[in-house]
Formats: sequence, C-alpha cells, structure tokens
Amino acid sequence: MLKRAVIYGLAFGSLSASMVLIFLMNELYRQRNWLSALPMLANIIIVGMGVYLFIKGSMKIATDKPLTLGKALFWSLIVGLFASLVNVGTYQYIQNNKTEVYQTYISVQKEAMKSHIMADSSIDENDKLVKIKDSEKSIDENFSWGNFARSEIQMSLSIALIITLLVYLSNSKR
Repeated sequence: MLKRAVIYGLAFGSLSASMVLIFLMNELYRQRNWLSALPMLANIIIVGMGVYLFIKGSMKIATDKPLTLGKALFWSLIVGLFASLVNVGTYQYIQNNKTEVYQTYISVQKEAMKSHIMADSSIDENDKLVKIKDSEKSIDENFSWGNFARSEIQMSLSIALIITLLVYLSNSKR
C-alpha cells in the first residue's frame, strides 16, 4: 500500500507542481483576472482528484481485511504529503535556481502592496512609510520557502482528509 500511495502522491504532485510552474513562469500573478487563478485552483483539484482515485482504487482491491476508515485516512494523508512535497520542491527550485523569476514575483507583490497602502486615505501620510516597510518585511517572510511549505502541506493534508471522508462514507452507505 505504501508503494501505491507514493506513486499516486508523486504522480499527482508532479501534475500539481506543473501548475505552480505555469503560474510563476508565465507571470500570471501580474494579471488580476480569472485566468490567473486557474493554476492555483487546478492545484487543489489535482490533489483532490489524486486522493479520490487512490481511495476508490484501494477500496476495490480484494484483500484479506477490508479497508477501514483509519487506514484510508492514513494512506490518503501519505498521498497528500507526497503531492505537497513535490510542490514544495518545485517552489524551492524556482526560488534558488530561477532567481529572476522569483525576484520579479516578490517585487510585483511588494509594488501591489505599496500602491494599495498609498491609495488608502484612512492612513496618515507619516504612517504610510512605516506601514510599507512593515508590509515589505511581511511579504519577504510570507513568501519564504518555509512558509510556502507549511501552507502547501496543510492544504494538501486538508484536501486529502476531506476527500477521503466523503468518498469512504459515501461508499460505506452503499
């Protein structure tokens, strides 16, 4: 079962990582429309589809003991973990090896935050510079490799948990 979970995790993680690459390499973050959101939504859907197919396939395998909810949850979390690790590896690759792409991404985020703060009339002019400096520091921290890894792992594990519960409970009622 471990081999099967790793294969599903790596396969759907690779497909999901391609969405991260498309988002960053094609500079879709510069646009503010529905097209720029597609790779990130596809990232969620791909991981969910991988877990769905893994659980459905695992439930159909004839074994001595039936697949319990605990086993299904454990193995689907392994699938989600491997999928998220591939995404984290892709992000780290871009951050370390494609520095111009990563720096452009960070600078676009900082410029968007700066223009948002400057346009806000409720903030005093003296406080705007302090707020911009704090926001830039926050962006540097939030887009670091560790924070991306944390959010990606949490997202994949949450998706795996929800999909597994839905699939297992719907199949057990039949």
